[in-house]
Amino acid sequence: NNAERAWGLDPTNTSSNNPIVTPLDAGGSFSYTRRDPALTGLGYTVWTSAELLLWTEDTLDVQNAGTPDAQGVETVVVTLNPAMMIYSTLFYRVRARD
Repeated sequence: NNAERAWGLDPTNTSSNNPIVTPLDAGGSFSYTRRDPALTGLGYTVWTSAELLLWTEDTLDVQNAGTPDAQGVETVVVTLNPAMMIYSTLFYRVRARD
């Protein structure tokens, strides 16, 4: 339940199961939901992989958080480091940690 709350999901609703709002587009952007870090104390980082074996933190990504709603959930638009867009296949994930 705490993991779902960290991503701004509703643990009492089975259809609330994916924080990714928009998938990765050709320009290297996607968006996800999260609970406001000021409420959770968590940090959120983006990691990429070309083959799902070796994951590298994208320290040059840009994350722009929107205004949190009444429950403290915000949508974050992420633009990956443009150097990552050279791969024909690219996987990404967002990690939350304290």
